Amino acid sequence: MIFPYFIPPSLAFIAAIVEKGMQPNVKRAVYRLVVLSAVVVYCCVYLNGSDWPNYEMFFEKITWYNWIKESRDLGFELGFSLCMLLLKVIGFNFMIALIIMKSFSLITISHFFYKFSLSKYAYGDARNIFLLLFIFYITNGMYLYVETIIRFSIALAIVIKSFKYLFIHKFILFLLLVLLASLFHRTALVVVPLYFIRSIKLSSIWLFVLVAVVYIFFTPQMLLIVFKFINGYGNNIFIAKLVAYLELTIRLRQINPLAIGNIVHFLFFILILLFRKKLEHISKYGKQFFAATMIFFVVYFITLYMGPVSRIRLFYNFFFIIALAELFSMTSINRGVIFLITAIFWICGMYLSIERNFCFKHYTNYITATIEGKADLTLHEKFSIYRSWSVE
Repeated sequence: MIFPYFIPPSLAFIAAIVEKGMQPNVKRAVYRLVVLSAVVVYCCVYLNGSDWPNYEMFFEKITWYNWIKESRDLGFELGFSLCMLLLKVIGFNFMIALIIMKSFSLITISHFFYKFSLSKYAYGDARNIFLLLFIFYITNGMYLYVETIIRFSIALAIVIKSFKYLFIHKFILFLLLVLLASLFHRTALVVVPLYFIRSIKLSSIWLFVLVAVVYIFFTPQMLLIVFKFINGYGNNIFIAKLVAYLELTIRLRQINPLAIGNIVHFLFFILILLFRKKLEHISKYGKQFFAATMIFFVVYFITLYMGPVSRIRLFYNFFFIIALAELFSMTSINRGVIFLITAIFWICGMYLSIERNFCFKHYTNYITATIEGKADLTLHEKFSIYRSWSVE
């Protein structure tokens, strides 16, 4: 049973179509309904995903006396570990604690999209909150909340919250939020340089050449040579992980630069370049939005074969979603047709990702499990069910 995954984006899609005639109070009510559906479907999953067993074992083990040591042994950031410990001390079990943290991330990100859609800086279809939510849920909902990359998800929510201060040029507040995010996932620090990049001076032609070169020539084999060379001058844990990811990618032959998702992202990149002038002059922050979107594409193609490291592009994904929504309003072709074709592509991609991963195919929900009296399974019992899925 996989249809629950499609409920939040389906509701957002329908609302996006009829959004134009909505009164503000109706729009707010529908927005809350869509977000609630995402919380229930994505944040309340029970046994789905692959990372939760490690977090549950950690949750059961930590106390006030050992949480720092356990965090360091597993490489977990102290902010995340302390958050887990506090939720445990309050009296929540692991699943409830996990649902709370997931819900915080999803609601925070969704609310930021909502506030942006109502701001004077939103243009065209970027004013349609349901379109923004549809793109976010259909492309990232399962990965962030069903796969349970919870440390990164919390960091992402805090980083996106920091963008408010990025736009109004309040560096201290921006930096403080980014540093807070790094206490949940240290990769959040990659967005700090974004504050100092207000525009891109390179011409569209040179931007195209840059991204095309990265796309074509930054193969796993070439990156492996580069990172092995760098690692030869010092045993860096981060570089060693990158080497391991690249070796695994090559060994498993997970190398397909012509995969449909990569091609579509490159086509989006070209379209955004074609409409560069319009995007840069939409608002006083247009040039900064465009620059951040270009960084997204560069990071996307550089990290294409770096395994979990590739998730750092999601820190810039907000700008891509906004630029894409604004793009729907600029094209001379019927934007409804483009929106529909793009939506079908995303839906098919979501379906394929479910079919290819055994831990997604049997949807389970903690709320329904509680109602049925099946929410108190031991970790061993959960593992048994998990293994039966993988065998099946």
